[in-house]
Formats: sequence, structure tokens, C-alpha cells
Amino acid sequence: MRALTLSILLLIVVPGSAQEISDQERVLDRLADELLATADADLSYEELYETLSHLLANPTDINAVTQEQLRAVMILSEEEINSFLDYRSSYGPFMSTLELQAVPGWNEPTIGRFLPFVTLRDPTSQINRSLFQRMSHETNNYLVLKYERTLETKRGFQPSTDSAHRYLGSPDKYYLRYRVTRSNDFSFGVTAEKDPGEPIGWNPDRQQYGFDFVSAHLQLMKKGWLDNLIVGDFQCQFAQGLQLGSVFGLGKNSETITGTRRSNLGFLPYTSAGESIYFRGAALSLKINDQLRVHTFYSFKKRDATVEENETSTSSLLNSGLHRTQTEIQSRNQIGDRDAGVVIQFRRSHLDAGLIGYNKVFDQVFSPTLTPYNQFRFRGTSYTNVGAYCNFSFASLSFFSEFAHTINHGSAMTIGLIGNLTGKLELAWLYRSFARDYYSDYANAFSESTAPQNEEGLYWGAKYTFNKRIWVNAYLDVFRFPWLRYRIYQPSEGMEWLLRLNYMPSKSVSCFIQAREEIKSRNQSEETVSYQISPGSKKNIWISCEYKASSILSFKTRLQGSEYQLNNTITRGMAFVQDITVSGNRWSASFRYALFDTDDYENRLYVYEKDVWLTTSLPAYDGRGTRIYLLLHYAITPRVDVWLRWSRTNYLNRSFIGSGGDQIDENTRNDVKFQLRLRF
Repeated sequence: MRALTLSILLLIVVPGSAQEISDQERVLDRLADELLATADADLSYEELYETLSHLLANPTDINAVTQEQLRAVMILSEEEINSFLDYRSSYGPFMSTLELQAVPGWNEPTIGRFLPFVTLRDPTSQINRSLFQRMSHETNNYLVLKYERTLETKRGFQPSTDSAHRYLGSPDKYYLRYRVTRSNDFSFGVTAEKDPGEPIGWNPDRQQYGFDFVSAHLQLMKKGWLDNLIVGDFQCQFAQGLQLGSVFGLGKNSETITGTRRSNLGFLPYTSAGESIYFRGAALSLKINDQLRVHTFYSFKKRDATVEENETSTSSLLNSGLHRTQTEIQSRNQIGDRDAGVVIQFRRSHLDAGLIGYNKVFDQVFSPTLTPYNQFRFRGTSYTNVGAYCNFSFASLSFFSEFAHTINHGSAMTIGLIGNLTGKLELAWLYRSFARDYYSDYANAFSESTAPQNEEGLYWGAKYTFNKRIWVNAYLDVFRFPWLRYRIYQPSEGMEWLLRLNYMPSKSVSCFIQAREEIKSRNQSEETVSYQISPGSKKNIWISCEYKASSILSFKTRLQGSEYQLNNTITRGMAFVQDITVSGNRWSASFRYALFDTDDYENRLYVYEKDVWLTTSLPAYDGRGTRIYLLLHYAITPRVDVWLRWSRTNYLNRSFIGSGGDQIDENTRNDVKFQLRLRF
């Protein structure tokens, strides 16, 4: 019966889906545009986008994908995930990806969004081949070379600039990435990058070998008792990220349900070019039996830091990764950072629970400059965290939690629940409480602040689907900060809400209108230390409509607005964005024209832009002016692709752009980018 059903499905043509599903870049642009639509802070959105792009570039075997990997793509509800796993458990391995149409509760839009993330592997292709042979025959094997440059001359490159602030390298940016990977088998990759202004050199004392940043990893998976082994650079994603969290956590955004819970993915290769938040060493996951796994890791790397005159302590850790001037080079790799941890995981059916222990040791005393708000920040050479987590799914409900404690200091806790109540209504609830003296450098939990510290909050999220064409997302988050914060010299509280109406009348038209407001306190005076605070309110609105006129031509129009109010002073900002995309069988061209006008930096508007493969752009539109870009992509052969991108920002209310060494003494900035991808 199953073979007959599958034969019928193979004869069914899903209208308009064949070409669209195979276009991974189109899917990634749509997903990024949805998830990053509320971007409103200087966070590592680029690394998040890169993580999503790697999920697409390295699709997982549909017959081996786990529950946590399904959650990581943030497009499936708990009910859809459980339905998929139950179907695979009942009927055995999928014989074709078209069989997804038989999974209960899965419809055409869900399948279309999910298919680019998975592939159907032939299990016999891994038998009787050595690792080197499998790597040499793997089709998911590519090399990326990228070049970038700002055409205008920045002050750091001008001969008249004093030697202390002059950039020692060229204004060119070079980037190289090689990776070969096979889902649930192996991964090997090398990433190298030189930022503008950084010199290329060979200095083993500073751990520089050619490019300023070089990263590499080798990973083996699913080898009997050896569940996962990574040597080189890696990241961790355990529980809800209170102790060990990678860039998979998105926080509050227009996906009000799936973005609430973190995925318990374990150890992952680090393939980004960020130069601070990663581990370097070895990570090992052992499969004791079907229910019990032990994960352990050790990492040691040098980190950039400002070292005091006594050379025995450091006052600040530097995360920019830039080494352009003599001062920046002197701060390079100044403090040793050792990290070690163990996770004991028990997993059975829909239960996932475990214990976590984590220790950090610096080889110098970390002693940040004392300010009114950072009196409870970590000081010393080491700290140790212990904790536990418990996740449980039943039918359409999913419970998740984590508790962590810094020994001799504070604790942190996250508890949440996600559920599908009526088939149309999905709800999410999350409570969090972080002590002011809880420490974890590699945390990425759901929080209002960047780090889970000095915060307590309660979040409600909802998604109601009227039909296939109309659905609504909303959330309300109420939080408070028991201790002082940067620019807030009193204990304070705040709230944030979002409402988004999505309308898709046909496959060729997609629209949404979204409103959000955030209320947080701020010091009344910026010039002096003031203990008087006032509530600051920021409101945002997005209106967007995308129209696919034909198989090769599409348009997207967006209007964004903001308003900020503090001390009875109101400032505003707006941006109008028009995108045009034309595509053929082997080429595509994307063009944007944008107008923006903001009164001040508080009203800056982050707008997602298309970029070359594995790269995103999320510039802040600030001031008054225009922004345009043109992105061209051409597949010379099935194995050779090239991208060319040009962008231009023209300001009407200023005579220079940027500050410090990055200042351009003009009101216009032009950037060019070229990328070549070779697939082996």
C-alpha cells in the first residue's frame, strides 16, 4: 500500500514548486527577511544568517535528521515536528522527499519551506570507503573566494594620519572558505579572513599565519560509540543556552513561537569569521547506549584584551577582531582563555534531560574598570558553573527548562512551554530569571539583554492561522532589571510588544504589516552621572509587499518607520525601499533603491539586504540620504559561480561618514564585492 501511495505521489506535480524548492538562495532570502525583519540592535545577525545559510548549504539526511535539528531551522511547529517523527517511526525510512505529502498535518507551504534543508542519502554510499575516499567523492564540496573594498579613502589609510592611528594594511578585504561535509558522517573546513586595514604577515608569537584570522575543523559523526568528535574550532549549543549557547538563538522576532526555544544540538563546527565567541580545542560526544550520552570538551585560545601597565591583569576583553593599527595589534592575543565542560544527557522518547558543568580560567586577572552599573561583573581568574535541564514533548505541547548556578555567586533559570491548542492557535510562554552575579561568557539564552544577567522577565507569544492566506503573530514581553545597567543608574523595568499580520493571497503575492513598541528607562542626563531616569519609548512599523510578476521578474516594496520619545522629546525616522529581482536559468540580478530620513541615531533602521552566497548585509539606515545596490549572480558552469555586488550610500545631511580611522571625508560611500565559488 505504501509503495502504491508513493507511486501516485511521484506522478503528482506540485504546482510551481519544482524550480522554487531547488532554489536555496531564494528560500534563504525569504527566511532571513522574516526572521530579521525586527532587527533593531547591533547584534551578531551576520553570524545567525551564516548559520542558517550553512543549514541550507549542508542539507541533512531526511532519514537521520533529529528532533533538535528540525527545531533549529525555526520553520516547523512542534505538532509538525512530532508528526514527521511519528510518520518516519511508523513507516520506516522515506523512499522519496515527495513522500512528505503523506505526513499528517503537512501542507504544501510547509513542505516547500522544509525541503531545501534536507536531502535523501543512499546509505550504501558510505559502506566500504575510507574517510579520505568519502571526502574526495562527496558532492557537497566547495571553495569560496571573496574580495571586498570601499572605493573612498578612509582616514586610517591617508599618509597624513599620525602613525598611532594609521592602518598598517591595505584597504582590501580577503576571505577564503573551503568545506566538504556529509550529513551525519564527516565535516572538514578551513576559513581565513583579512579585514580592511589589517596587514598580512607571519608572526607566530602573535599567532598570525598569513591572514589575520584562520580557523579550521575536522568532525566525525555516528561511528558506533563515537557519536561526535570535533578537533579544531567548534561551538556548543546545549539546553536553553544559559551556559553554552551558539548563534542559533534568535530571541524576539516576528516568528513568535519557534524562536522562543533553543535547540539542543550539542557540538557544531565553527565556520564563521567572528574572532571571539568560539572554542578552539576538541569536543567529544560518546554514545553509552540508546538513552545515555556523555559530551565533553576542552578549549584554549588567546583573546584580545587591554592589558594594564603591570602586565598581570586585564581591564577589558576586545571582541571586534580588528588588528589594523599598532595599538590594536598590541592588544592581540593578550590573555589566555581555557574552557572545559561536561554534559551528561539522558534521552528517551520525548524526554531530553541532563546535567551540565562548565569551568573557565584566564591566565591573568580580569579586572574591568569599576563603574556604577558593573559592580557585579565577573572579576578574577576563574569561575565554575553547574546546572541541569529538562525538555519534554507530548502531543502538540513542548516543555523546556534550564537551571544554572555560578558557584559562590548567582543563578539563572529559564522555563518555557509551547503548544498548539486548536490546530490554528499556537501559544508560547517563557519565564526567565538571571541574577546580577551570574556569569557565562558563552551563553545565548532568550533575554532582553545581550547576556543572561541582572534580568527577570515573562514572555507570551501567539500565532493564529485563519487559513492558508492569512495568519497573525504577536508577543508581549514584560521585564525588569533589579540592578543598574549601562545608561540606567537605577533598577528599572520595561515591556515590549509586537503584532504582525501576514497576507498571502496567492503564490505570487506576499504581504505583511508589523508594529512593535519597546519601553525602557534611560538616564535623564547623558553628560553627567544622573540617578534620575525616564521611560524611553521606541515604536516601529513595517509595511511590506512582495509580488512575483512572472517566472523571472519579482518586486518587493517596503516602508519602515520609527518614533522615539524621551523626556517629552519626540524624534522620528522612515525608510522607503524598492527591490527588483530578475532571474534566468543560470543568472540573477537584484537591484534596490532606498530613501531614508532619521532625526537621530535612536531612530536608525536596520534593513536586510541581499548579498553574495553565505553572506548577509544588515546596515543601519541613519541620517538622511539614499541607498542603492546591485547584485549579480552567474553560474558559468554547474560547478562555477560568480557574484558581483556594488552598493552606494549618499548622505544629504552630512559632509563626512563614520568616525576615527574609518571616517570618509565625503558624503558618499561606494563598496564593491566579488565572490567566486568552485564546487568539486
